[in-house]
Amino acid sequence: MTQRHWFDGGGSTRWDAGAALLCVLVFWLPVSSWGQAGLIGVLVAGMVLRARRPVAAFVLVTAATLAGAALGVTQDPFVASAWVLYRVALARGTVRSLNAVAGVAGVTIAGVAFLGTADAESTVRYTLLSLLALAAAWVLGATTRRAALQAEQAMLAERQAAVTAERLRVVREVHDVVSHSLGTIAVTAGVGARADDPGRLRGKLSQIETVSRQALDELRTTLSAVRGAGESAERHPQPGLGDLPALAERMRGGGLTVTLTVSAPVAVPAGVELAAYRIVQEGLTNAARHAPGTHCRVSLTCADGNLHVSVTDDGPSASAGRPRPPDGPGFGLVGLRERVELLGGHLTARSGPSPGFELHATIPLKEAPSA
Repeated sequence: MTQRHWFDGGGSTRWDAGAALLCVLVFWLPVSSWGQAGLIGVLVAGMVLRARRPVAAFVLVTAATLAGAALGVTQDPFVASAWVLYRVALARGTVRSLNAVAGVAGVTIAGVAFLGTADAESTVRYTLLSLLALAAAWVLGATTRRAALQAEQAMLAERQAAVTAERLRVVREVHDVVSHSLGTIAVTAGVGARADDPGRLRGKLSQIETVSRQALDELRTTLSAVRGAGESAERHPQPGLGDLPALAERMRGGGLTVTLTVSAPVAVPAGVELAAYRIVQEGLTNAARHAPGTHCRVSLTCADGNLHVSVTDDGPSASAGRPRPPDGPGFGLVGLRERVELLGGHLTARSGPSPGFELHATIPLKEAPSA
């Protein structure tokens, strides 16, 4: 679909008719011949067409004015043409083209004016006034056009930035959900594969089923944000601080020892709750992957108008049989850092004094854009 600008058409025909009437009254009366009356008719018709056909209107009005000046029946210094030229410049003009327009107009006007009068002084004055009117109309129209285009481009850029931010938000959510769920499933399946007791094996399979269903529910909730307006999706609340005990319990089923301390006596915005949940989720998932059997300490406290989130593990246990891999710029930590910074906070991820690892985030408890 072709995009139309606000200056491509429209305009008030009544204003154009009023401007035509004013030009006739000031510059064309009295009417002394049928030829003069015909030129007035052409001029009025052109000015009324200004909004719908600006180029054709300019040709008609300028031709009538040039003929009138050559015949000596009008002293219009191309005010009517300037009125129409403004619309032409508004639709397709640029400031750079002013020199060409002024040059052609100056030569033409001077030649016609000289034919209509033998007074050189009057010819120069008439030419200068005409050029001034036409140049002012062209510059005003071209400048207005450029400002409108710049405003439109800025608005489009803002919309594109909003779309990109929303896509990044969805990508972060999908990554966090899938990464945590697959990591938990992999760890739980590994523990179940080594289980000799059928009852314990059934318990691990039940945990895998629970994690899978919860992951599907979270993905439906996240992806529903990008559905079309005509589609419907089952809505589920985003996870928050109240879901942390269940998260800790699931990770205990995967072999971690989790100590959870939540102290949040004040109301926490939903966006901050979701970010805190994702930080804890990522920290426990990484611990389960890289340090199975470790002890994780999760702490959430409110102080100085901020929510402090900390996830610390002791590193891989001796029975794990594999060292922790080197820390790298995984997408999980990148996404968490972006999420926290959007809320006005900061995130640190570092190795502890022991072989363990620590995630710590400080998030302001003010209302902020959704992460």
